Amino acid sequence: GGGRQQREQSTPNVNIPLRVSLKQLYLGDIIEVEYVRQTLCVNWQECMKANQECQGPGVKVRMQQIAPGFVQQVQQRDERCVARGKMWSSNCRACPEGQTQSEKIELTIDLNKGMYPGEPITFEGVADEKPGMSPGDLNFVVTQQKHEYYHREGDHLYVTMEIPLVDALTGFKHEFEHLDGHKFVVNVDGVTECDHVMRVSGKGMPRRGGRGGYGDLFITFDVDFPETLTAEQKKGIRSILGGGRGGGSDEL
Repeated sequence: GGGRQQREQSTPNVNIPLRVSLKQLYLGDIIEVEYVRQTLCVNWQECMKANQECQGPGVKVRMQQIAPGFVQQVQQRDERCVARGKMWSSNCRACPEGQTQSEKIELTIDLNKGMYPGEPITFEGVADEKPGMSPGDLNFVVTQQKHEYYHREGDHLYVTMEIPLVDALTGFKHEFEHLDGHKFVVNVDGVTECDHVMRVSGKGMPRRGGRGGYGDLFITFDVDFPETLTAEQKKGIRSILGGGRGGGSDEL
């Protein structure tokens, strides 16, 4: 179809991983990069000559006689063909280095807040140039680096926090430092079970797609039980909590 034909007339798209931190994705960032591509020789059109066997970029068709009175069309690859009816003239004085030459370009990448891993940032028509073809696109693909504490899923953040048994039983408050450095305090009242998950609204990643606001933060509490207790500590805990089955009881 027409779409397929259009794609065939472009040089290949180029995908480059863009490794960024979770902090950069939280705040957004402007990243300056240099990219080296192949651009057409300035005088490339002077190196074109007519050739009716050329049917398009890299495609040559010729007629071959297979028997008296029988002729078939044979298609071949020929990189000298640059367009229908046009062929590149080798050793052309107008382009002594060949069809293309290297060019270093500077690009400014706008990393938007909350972008997702795998999301492309596209510069259209910036890939390699080639006679008879339009240049493909250059895609920088967001690659999220692992964070020391926070784990991301979509717009939400996840963190695991270890707390001592006394805090799990009596409640506590803890100050967190977010990706951008701002501090916030989480208050926990009452008893916290092991692997309990607490949801803190609005402390996740910036939402994409014009929805505004932020995702949520999910905190998983890992209760650190003491390895041993002294007899006095055991007695104190029993006197406070009451109930239970004493170690010396012989009841069934």
